[in-house]
Amino acid sequence: MVKQWKDKVATETFVYRLFNQIDEKIENFKDELNLKLDEKFNKVMEHLVDIAGQFKKFDEERIVMSGKLSEHIDRIEKLEQEVFKTS
Repeated sequence: MVKQWKDKVATETFVYRLFNQIDEKIENFKDELNLKLDEKFNKVMEHLVDIAGQFKKFDEERIVMSGKLSEHIDRIEKLEQEVFKTS
């Protein structure tokens, strides 16, 4: 079956109107996509900030514990010297 050609010619105003409709749809889609990406980006950044805070707390705790460990080692060595009379 052969497709018949239409005899109607598209006018300039029709083409511009169609182009503007398509352009508007693309802009709307782009705006919606940007909103969705912004939401995702904000979620990711919130999680990264939380993780960074946890690392900072862990690092501070590690520093405090290393000081305590150093004190304990010094005390143990002092006690060993007294008990076992080592040099």
